[in-house]
Amino acid sequence: MTLLEPGRWYAVAADHDLVANHIYRTTLGGHDLALWRARDGTVCVWHDRCPHRGVRLSLGEVVGNELRCQYHAWRFGTGGACTFIPAQPDRKVPGAIHATVWPMAQASGLIWTGIDPVGAPPALPDGAVIRAIPIDRCAEDLERAIDGAALPALALTIQPCTADRAIVRGAATDGDLVRADQALLALRRRLEAGA
Repeated sequence: MTLLEPGRWYAVAADHDLVANHIYRTTLGGHDLALWRARDGTVCVWHDRCPHRGVRLSLGEVVGNELRCQYHAWRFGTGGACTFIPAQPDRKVPGAIHATVWPMAQASGLIWTGIDPVGAPPALPDGAVIRAIPIDRCAEDLERAIDGAALPALALTIQPCTADRAIVRGAATDGDLVRADQALLALRRRLEAGA
């Protein structure tokens, strides 16, 4: 069973999750991701591993329009190319050194990615972006539960994290974030209790 459908967009963060000088860490279909916003506003979605020694890039820091790895301070530009190696400051960086960059789109207040996604991400109705609700169930169970639940005024997406964990994201189309939060927390309690 594959957790991700090639060609499909998945919401992996809210636009407001990417604050200045912060690297947001998440998982999509078993893939660890690091998301960050450069000073110029460019949003990056990368595999959360430095190509040098495999350290999580999410442990690093955003420096202007670059991400700097925590381990050896290698720097990478928004396109993923390594721009600077401190141990060799006078040498040109080999062009083959790249962080693994994932496709990225912004829509409906969310950041979207996927494996070779096609077209534009799904358009959600206008609304207030809800907080991410993690649920210890597989994405398929969550999809069935959402389809069978009375969740009015909610436009939802599912982020499959691992085989037994998913995150619900989306928008409260009536703007009532408290009601949306309560409804999704109740759904999580039912699912995780096995009901």
